[in-house]
Amino acid sequence: MVVALLLSLSLVRPAVADERAEAEHLRLSGELDQLSQRQLWSGVDRKFADLEKLGVELTYEDLLHGAYAARALGNINDAYQRLKRAAKLDSTKEVIDWLYAIDSNFGSVELVRNPKHADVLSIEAMPFDPDQRAAVEHAVASVGENGLFSGLLPRGSYTFCGQPFQVQPGIAVRIEVSPRMKKTNGIVVNVQTTPTWGSGAEEQSGTPATPPQK
Repeated sequence: MVVALLLSLSLVRPAVADERAEAEHLRLSGELDQLSQRQLWSGVDRKFADLEKLGVELTYEDLLHGAYAARALGNINDAYQRLKRAAKLDSTKEVIDWLYAIDSNFGSVELVRNPKHADVLSIEAMPFDPDQRAAVEHAVASVGENGLFSGLLPRGSYTFCGQPFQVQPGIAVRIEVSPRMKKTNGIVVNVQTTPTWGSGAEEQSGTPATPPQK
């Protein structure tokens, strides 16, 4: 009898925990939607982080709100990752077109300064597109605060710690600057030569996705 009771309780507790998590999910999703309508993107990004901590499966709408927030804050890499997750739930034309636009205009960049301290990142010509400008400003701020940046930047000519480099779609660039590299001011290494087009299968095969139809 006691064993049966304990077994029953062990089954009930996870169910109650799941119900509470889902109720919290609904609450946070509602707040996420309200903040998005008001375009309070910092708040949206914080609520999205709270949603992810719940460990529940996020909806297409949750992920799309999160992508909009990340884009507005200049974090194109987070926007891209959230869009890929949204595409697995519903590959709408909006999401596919957006992923394709990122793949066509941004390249992967990793900048490392050792020892880690503030440094300077600059771009030769600031882009006119507001999303691209936000991405550059986000990277400049990250480098200025701790000498590090890992994410996506729009195509263009840049300089990090005196080391010039080019960002091109489909080419990943890594620059590490340390006292052992004083003579060269850093090393630029191409670590990826094929685009990441948004689909897990495509990423593994290295085959680009079909561009959206006009």
